[in-house]
Amino acid sequence: MKKTVLFFTAGIVLLLCTACPGPSNKTTSYEVNINQITRANAPALQSFAHATSGDDWLLFAGRTNKDALIGGIHNLNANYADSSFIPKSFNTKIYTYNPKDDTVWSIDYKEVMDGLNAHLSKDKTSEMYASFEKLEKDSTNFTSIFVNSNPLVTQDNGYLYLVGGYGPKNFTYFQDTPNWHQDTTATDKKKQEYITYDQVVRLHIASLVKLTKKDSLTDKEWANVFRYDTNTSLVSTGAEVLKMGSTFYVAGGHDFTSNSQKYLDAVYPFTIKPSDNTLSLGVRVGQPISDVSDPTDPAADNTSIFRRRDGPVTPSIYYNATENRMEQSLTFYGGVFKPGEDLQAWNNAIYVHPDWATQNKLYTYDTSYNQDNFNVYACGNFVGLDNDSNLLHTFLLGGIGDGKPSSALSGFTNTGLHVTMDVKKQPLHSVIKDTLHNVFGNTSSFYGAESILIKSESNVLSKAPHQVNGNTVQENTEIIDLKASFRVSDTTTITIGHIYGGIEAFESNPGTYGQGKSAASNKIWEVTLTKKEE
Repeated sequence: MKKTVLFFTAGIVLLLCTACPGPSNKTTSYEVNINQITRANAPALQSFAHATSGDDWLLFAGRTNKDALIGGIHNLNANYADSSFIPKSFNTKIYTYNPKDDTVWSIDYKEVMDGLNAHLSKDKTSEMYASFEKLEKDSTNFTSIFVNSNPLVTQDNGYLYLVGGYGPKNFTYFQDTPNWHQDTTATDKKKQEYITYDQVVRLHIASLVKLTKKDSLTDKEWANVFRYDTNTSLVSTGAEVLKMGSTFYVAGGHDFTSNSQKYLDAVYPFTIKPSDNTLSLGVRVGQPISDVSDPTDPAADNTSIFRRRDGPVTPSIYYNATENRMEQSLTFYGGVFKPGEDLQAWNNAIYVHPDWATQNKLYTYDTSYNQDNFNVYACGNFVGLDNDSNLLHTFLLGGIGDGKPSSALSGFTNTGLHVTMDVKKQPLHSVIKDTLHNVFGNTSSFYGAESILIKSESNVLSKAPHQVNGNTVQENTEIIDLKASFRVSDTTTITIGHIYGGIEAFESNPGTYGQGKSAASNKIWEVTLTKKEE
């Protein structure tokens, strides 16, 4: 299972321009370097939710190591209903971690929900309390936002948004039943069922950080800390959610339960309208972007090119010649699995551009691109644009997919890819610029799968103005403005951020968790980028 990607919008802004400058006479190249930094107190997590607040990292959900390294890859040969993702691996803590001074704070997720309940119950006549009471009565799943695995996450304007995720249908059953695996009645087996959740959540990041540090919240902060909604179109795990403008986009993934699997076969746009008086997030889902007329049809899994999960889904950008401006988009690189029984990964690319239709489609299918079975699974990554050359640079770092074999998903790898795309050329097309060997150094373990690259707000460009319809505005994106970042830093090397967490595999095809196989990682790696001009 993949993490949840995630990408950060906090402070990472691209200089979008109405007309990009032409190429210069110099040839520019970029070189990425990854170096492990020694930190003892970072929690070991994979497939987790994450956000930043200044220098602090907010971390929760996902899986961790307990009793013999039971995080890591799930047991591929076990029963997914009751033993492949064992309850001991659930992370029930909400952490704040500061990588600069290696300090960690934590709180159990139950304390947060109890605190919210205590605050709202001060006025039991309020609409806010009534909505919380109804949520507790109608849904046994909503507290799983803090403990599920592989949720879709993105950050924007001080809030963390979570979609879906995977876990038990009833967490309380597992917590209150130590010998749950010995229960044999049909009712008990139903309680052990694993599902993909239909929830969409907004959390106030700074308030959660305060709670982990045992600081009290004001009434206003408590009232704003949590908004919740559900939608059956957004049942997804093993995917990404990105925000472009005022719209969120759930990109791929699948609805996975103990007994069935259905891919989303689409990108689903949605908007929110949070209530001031209740806990409602006000989710509204738009028309899906897909190559099939009805992506909810089970038959779509056999034909759709969007049948992808657990792959790198990255922010992207392109030049809209019709409107004479740059526009945001997203890209699918790799992903699993193609229809069939031989577990083939996808090696071509899809560019989803919701504000521009070409050949009556809101996406471009790049069949000439070949990822060659490298980095086909979710991994730490970052994307930057060089405005001088119009090249978009995407770096996929480690994970799963070592370039072999050609017909099936290959093993864990420490190889990376440097992929480029000329954003002004049509049709859109990516090219592998370089294959990056041993990106994590001389190590016998394999890293990158399910990891997150947490960008450094102080070393890459923060907000910059751009023109939209003649007006100067500021807009968050997830793409680094390379030219401006190097200019502001006044150096040839900048720190992009840090790769953290994910799966540490002790062999290329571990097949399960445990000693000598795989575990959730607490390793932290500093990622730098060097600019060279000739």
